[in-house]
Amino acid sequence: MPETVGLLILSTIGATTSVTGIGTAAVTLEIAGATFSAASIVGSAAIIGASIGLQYALSNPDVPKPENGAQPLKQSVPSRQRGYWTNRLSGYYLLFLGAGGDSQDMLAFHSGPIESVLQLYLHDQPVSTIPALTHDAVCVVQSVGADAFLNCVTVQAFYGYDTQNVNGVINASNTSGVWTSDFAGKGISCLAMYCQSQVDPSVFTKRYPQGLPLPSVLAKCAPIWDPRDPAQSRDNRSTWRASPNPVLQLIDYLTEPDGGMGFEIDDILPPATLAQWMDEADLCDGRYYSAGFYRFDNSPESVINKILASCDGWLCEAGDGTLSLTVGVYREPIDAPLTAKHILGWSINRGIAYEELVNQLDVTFTNPAAGYVADQIDSVRDEDLISRIGEVRAKPLDLSWVQDAWQANLLAERAMLRLNASGGTFVTDLYGLRYLGRRWIPVRFPDVAGLEDCVVEIQDRAKVDLLAGQVTFNWKLVDRDALAALGAATPALIRQDGTFYRRHDDSVLVRQN
Repeated sequence: MPETVGLLILSTIGATTSVTGIGTAAVTLEIAGATFSAASIVGSAAIIGASIGLQYALSNPDVPKPENGAQPLKQSVPSRQRGYWTNRLSGYYLLFLGAGGDSQDMLAFHSGPIESVLQLYLHDQPVSTIPALTHDAVCVVQSVGADAFLNCVTVQAFYGYDTQNVNGVINASNTSGVWTSDFAGKGISCLAMYCQSQVDPSVFTKRYPQGLPLPSVLAKCAPIWDPRDPAQSRDNRSTWRASPNPVLQLIDYLTEPDGGMGFEIDDILPPATLAQWMDEADLCDGRYYSAGFYRFDNSPESVINKILASCDGWLCEAGDGTLSLTVGVYREPIDAPLTAKHILGWSINRGIAYEELVNQLDVTFTNPAAGYVADQIDSVRDEDLISRIGEVRAKPLDLSWVQDAWQANLLAERAMLRLNASGGTFVTDLYGLRYLGRRWIPVRFPDVAGLEDCVVEIQDRAKVDLLAGQVTFNWKLVDRDALAALGAATPALIRQDGTFYRRHDDSVLVRQN
């Protein structure tokens, strides 16, 4: 009974309204003078707590920045971390030892299994190994130039399987009994590194020009379930594959018991709702993909909104209590329009107060070409507004779970359309219940200039007062032509592994219709 699960989860998570956003619309009910939120299946903290992802991206969430994954850390009791798609990760030292003059390190970089290691870094230098860094393989790092790392660094990756034992290149023999087979590391993706000492100081500086190597890996992270793939089974995790699709990642986070929210998929996404979500997943393929990692102590709304930010996602509770998801591809609404017959009250703001205007977005994303660190694209600007007010009003847009400049620019263009749009409220009779779960609503209200024949996007929470027979919506006016043009942006060609095909100038190769 999904209509009851939201309140149950709400009571376990705890309500919060400290962060509000325009992307998730929750429902507030007033009954006999008492107000409570049916905020959606994932509860008030995850839904009221901000969620169009793009609106939330304008704040500073707790989820780690991409460059935070590149440096190994020492912490007595670290929080576990888990990622989706490809991320550069180093993690936390389980062992940091110098026994017999050599260096023995063991790092835990991902909770749960990963699909593969794609690249090894020592410091910020990508290096190759022989053999490839597959699970449990003992690999020798190849030299960089004539001398660096020459025949002196051995590594071994463990992919986080439940059957693994990380006692290999690092073992009781070469650690004077400190590291034994009792430290199995089951269910934790780990990296072992053994560095041989060099007696001659002049040779040491050649082999280790930056001192002890600081390792990190580019990993294809957690395998997740894709209901569209007949080869994958919900009940058999060995059939799952890592995916850049933000909809699939959101499903995984909501249902994953270890590091996610742990909800039963049949409770939050019954078959009809799951089918609707798969339609949204299809729209993301080749257009939006998401890649990032989080720590287990990050708040659920922070993680959810990072995922939603990567696809301009909009998440709310539908009228039947299920979760409604709409990604950032505009479609003309098919519902009957809201008319004066059902509008009991209204307000409208003609634009934004001068001091709140934003006419430039300074966009950061994670750049693989720069070693998976934050990078900027050209700022997205509203040139007409800049000309009218005679100054630049800039705001940062953090898209750290986006790893493609084309996608980051598309998302910024969508965010800019929303920032300065006219908005307001509608108070409707109970006819408005039909619009719960709808991102875009058609409106025909000739009493108000600009609302004669338009589409509005629902913001914030819908407030339902059953005793008074009223539903209140906050909305912003949609520039249908501009939004449709962005929504129809030609999707990029995507490889089977989820990466984009690119030209020599690094621009994305798009589909030809």
